[in-house]
Amino acid sequence: MTKPKRTHPLGLLQHIAKSFKDYWYLIILLFTQRETDSIWFWAIITLLVMAFIIDPLAKWLTLTYVVDPDAVIIHSGVFVRHHEHIPYSRIQTVQSKQWFYLKPFKLEEVLIETASHEDKAPEARLAAVPTSVAVEIERRRQANLAPITDASATSEATSTTEAPSATTDLHYQINNGDLIKFGLTSLIFIPFLLVLLGLYNKVPRSLSDHLIADASHLALALLIGGALVIIVVAWLGAFLWTLTRYYHFELTRRDDNLITAKGLFQRNTITAPLNRLQAVRIKQNILRQWLHLQTVQILIASKAASDDDDNDLVVMPVIPTPAVYTVMHPFIDWLPAQRPDLSQLTVPRSWYQIRNALLIVAAPVALLWWLFPSWGWVGLILLPIAATQGRYAARNTGGKLITPTLLALQTGNFWTREVYYVPVDKIQSMKLKRSIWMKRTHLAHLTINVRHGNKNQSIHLRYLAVAAANDIYQWYLHQA
Repeated sequence: MTKPKRTHPLGLLQHIAKSFKDYWYLIILLFTQRETDSIWFWAIITLLVMAFIIDPLAKWLTLTYVVDPDAVIIHSGVFVRHHEHIPYSRIQTVQSKQWFYLKPFKLEEVLIETASHEDKAPEARLAAVPTSVAVEIERRRQANLAPITDASATSEATSTTEAPSATTDLHYQINNGDLIKFGLTSLIFIPFLLVLLGLYNKVPRSLSDHLIADASHLALALLIGGALVIIVVAWLGAFLWTLTRYYHFELTRRDDNLITAKGLFQRNTITAPLNRLQAVRIKQNILRQWLHLQTVQILIASKAASDDDDNDLVVMPVIPTPAVYTVMHPFIDWLPAQRPDLSQLTVPRSWYQIRNALLIVAAPVALLWWLFPSWGWVGLILLPIAATQGRYAARNTGGKLITPTLLALQTGNFWTREVYYVPVDKIQSMKLKRSIWMKRTHLAHLTINVRHGNKNQSIHLRYLAVAAANDIYQWYLHQA
């Protein structure tokens, strides 16, 4: 066996950074202590030293790894030693993260995930190792799978998910224009907006009252202008954040793997085997529908894409709607070559979706009207918005059996249209549901469950015509 190796000393910075991410609240507690001679102040100082110096140093000193011919072996732990043996055949994804300060030293962080791992952390995390390590792990994983050509391999990937090895690499790289469109049409600015509003609440009350008093004669203009400034700042922050994360985005199909690479300050590379894909999601928020743009993601059985949109691996950030299927089909060849008609599963009447959306907002509107009668009329604005969302959900629900082994499903939740393509062997379960009131309306709900990261992804299609929903359910029963 190869002699165990320790990660590069720069890996200590990676461990310290992770400690800051996990224990940031200790710094906030420190600033809340006004008496520097109190026991609580020195207790927090002790915790800071342990969390940000001693613990990362101990983790770095005690972690070693071996890239063995049969498996990756990792030894770690201070008081309790852990010995992890990860066979290459069990590896789901190999992820490489290279911060800008690691690049001159040809180092990167490597994360390895298997299907058996359940929590948010990867199975193995190697901070600051040579870039050759991830390449060697992937090479050995491919070599380990190569001899599997008999019937046992077909249980892992059926004809739906198998793809012939490509003789040449397929490659796509985003251009600057598409990257700007992707950033401008991202709804990620909404969380940024909530963060800014939260920061406003942290402004000292005396200062905010003073500013409001000075501008009382411009109250309406100040209110509108301030709201616009906050929205613009949030949008700009989200735009820059998206640009840095997806900078120089690349998608490559190499043999039977999809490889994505992106990032300005941190180059993030993820290798996902095609036969481990659980489903493909093609989505459009309402802005991208108006501009005829779409985003393509894949659902994989690991948390390698936890930093991506909706925790799914983005393989095509933004692409014109007419070109989606012609561009994606060579990369994932069980996808249809053109957009299919999804009218097999539809919602006959939109009223039920509209009614449910109105019921969801009815209670908050009534509560607002009761607690703040002078502001109750503001809550009424939510009612037409909810009704429109309900109608949007109904009109964008659809689906069809594309081939005997491939199902397409479309949903319309939260002003976003999503189309899922799910191979039958990746469906974990399917449920057909009808209440006693739905029997007389000849409607039914259909739920399809697939693996999503280390948990479940439920795809709900509500208020479908019962005959069409039952046809899909019977198809699944005969396939299972």
